[in-house]
Amino acid sequence: MKLTKLRAVACAALAVGAVIAVAAMALGVIRPPIAGKAPSLPCEQLSDRTTVEQALAQHADLVNRLHGAGSGVSVSLATPCASEPDKAMVSIRYTTADEQVAIDTIMRRDGFGVPAQLAKA
Repeated sequence: MKLTKLRAVACAALAVGAVIAVAAMALGVIRPPIAGKAPSLPCEQLSDRTTVEQALAQHADLVNRLHGAGSGVSVSLATPCASEPDKAMVSIRYTTADEQVAIDTIMRRDGFGVPAQLAKA
């Protein structure tokens, strides 16, 4: 009997949380995540383009391991700041959940030494 009551309270709390989240999104207080759109780093935290190009060249083995995570994986230089075209980062894109897990595992052990962003393609 006690466990049933606890489950009912937990379900009610989840329902209330969901209602609050939907209301906050409707009012524009919070923004829902957009598929395929990962938040980008502020421009001042990015490296210069030459440094990112060098990092990709120096870590060719890492690029190859990332590509080996799946056929939908791509690794490239990205310049997300239109106002500062010399600011760059490594962009790692994937298409499946398995690729994401494999990339996460690789990147926990190794890195480029410059900002990198993982996003679903």
